[in-house]
Amino acid sequence: MFKINKIFICGILLSFLAADSIELSSGFYHSPINKDSIVVDSNNDRVELELSTGSKLRFDSVDGKYIMQNLSGDGYTALRVLSDGKFQVYYDHQQATGTSVNTYELYKRPGVLNKIIAALVASALLFSVFQFYLKLNKVWKRRKILEVANSISIVASLLGFATLVPFLLNSILISADYPSAVKYVLGLILATVFTLISMGYFVDENRDKNFFRLLLDALGAEKSESTDLLSAMLRPHGATKIIEILIQLAAIDDDIAQEEVDLINEFAERWRIKIPDIKIGKPEKVTNLLELKDLVQSYLNEKPDVEVAQNLVDLINMMAEADDEVTEEEAMAVGEFTGMIAHYVSQEEGGSIDAFEVVIVPQNDEQTDAVRELIPNIESVKKRGGIIFIVGTFYSEDYASAICSKYISLGLFTNSLKVKIES
Repeated sequence: MFKINKIFICGILLSFLAADSIELSSGFYHSPINKDSIVVDSNNDRVELELSTGSKLRFDSVDGKYIMQNLSGDGYTALRVLSDGKFQVYYDHQQATGTSVNTYELYKRPGVLNKIIAALVASALLFSVFQFYLKLNKVWKRRKILEVANSISIVASLLGFATLVPFLLNSILISADYPSAVKYVLGLILATVFTLISMGYFVDENRDKNFFRLLLDALGAEKSESTDLLSAMLRPHGATKIIEILIQLAAIDDDIAQEEVDLINEFAERWRIKIPDIKIGKPEKVTNLLELKDLVQSYLNEKPDVEVAQNLVDLINMMAEADDEVTEEEAMAVGEFTGMIAHYVSQEEGGSIDAFEVVIVPQNDEQTDAVRELIPNIESVKKRGGIIFIVGTFYSEDYASAICSKYISLGLFTNSLKVKIES
């Protein structure tokens, strides 16, 4: 009888030892009780559970069982391996009280793709370290340059602490995800370095300023520049030149009206463009039509969006009609600039447009020399045994006629020819 009892006790001990030696398989597990699904990564010393929420629980092997200390310090959560594909999770007080435990069963082992992804995740830490070095090395060499310091946002650098510290604490204290914790530490180091550089801490000319003075100055500069990007996104391309075009157009009739000033100020304020005060009445400088034409052309040379360019036509018309009186000069300018913009649109979208080519036909050698002296870079063309000079191409018949009148008054035979310009 005594021998039978010894054999029975030894059998129980061996069964316990066998149970303790069971290694839980990695894979996907589910709970029949609450229909929960988790991912298990297991080895001899540790079992890691990844919940459906993305949180990770790490159980370490202690005295033959896997436990995880509770963050509150009032005990631990334990994991009992029942077989290679089944385990239970319970709190330390549940063993004594006999309350129910949650049981999980294996329903799918990790495939080849999962193993490849796991290997890539493991290698990502090495890439993170390399990326950290490259980022830091690039900016560290230029930390003493004031322009580099001003190009880094101190607010964005400080926000790095607000976003990274909570994740770091979660990785260390809750999920025990130490590879992620390393990446967050690297991110905090970068945030620290970028904060110091954005303050101008390493700039030689700031050495007489203390830390808090530099911090306040950097925050003040950030505040004044905080809407620059938003303003640039809201304002049209070439907004500054558009305002300059409107200012010169207002002065083209030698009289600036209050309505014209109000219209210019409205758009300048909307686009956050600072302009000098515009005086009502006679302008300090009368607008030269050719100079204004060159300004419009320089704006079009910047390749604005077609829609923005077409909107400029509306602005020019609004400016001309702002004082309820459209002068001859304004009408001529509006017609010419409307044609220029129509030509630009036809180039972008395809098509053709009518234009007017102003030419001077010298009647003798003296007039030829006079034209070349008057317009040094004028283009000359041999035609019908003689030479003609092309003054330029214009998009309004009235504007072309005005140019012709200018040279006719000098005694030069001048004419405008209608031409078709293909895109």
